[in-house]
Amino acid sequence: MPRLRTTARLAAAALMATMAITAAVQAPAIAYDGCWGSGGAHQDYLGNTYGTAWCNAYTGGNVMAGGVSSGYLNAGNSWFVCQEQWVGYENPHVGSARNNYWLYTQADTSTNSKHGWGWFPATKISGGGNYQPIPGLRNCGTIPIFPSPTP
Repeated sequence: MPRLRTTARLAAAALMATMAITAAVQAPAIAYDGCWGSGGAHQDYLGNTYGTAWCNAYTGGNVMAGGVSSGYLNAGNSWFVCQEQWVGYENPHVGSARNNYWLYTQADTSTNSKHGWGWFPATKISGGGNYQPIPGLRNCGTIPIFPSPTP
């Protein structure tokens, strides 16, 4: 009889462990509506240090600087310094999303001397409306020392 109880306990423990691992693996990623929290301080290619906030890029894309790609930002939660509205510089259209706000950040992979720094389109960030800023991310005009090459 004790052997059956031990076997039953081991089976129950194995089942519980399997369920815990499955739950951990299947836990959904949190995709906020807008930006949140502190993404820490980051130094750009000019040596300026900025505080940042987390935002969710629901799709990856090019980070632009002066009309050329500075690098590629992967989908997922990334930090961003600020956002700026650039009239005449439309974001790439994503479905029905339209915008001319761009978010300053550093790409995950760099393709030029700016080390991936540049502008990421608001149309690829969770929480924005058409031609509206992304909630929770400051405007670049509030930063005293800020390089402002166009997207």
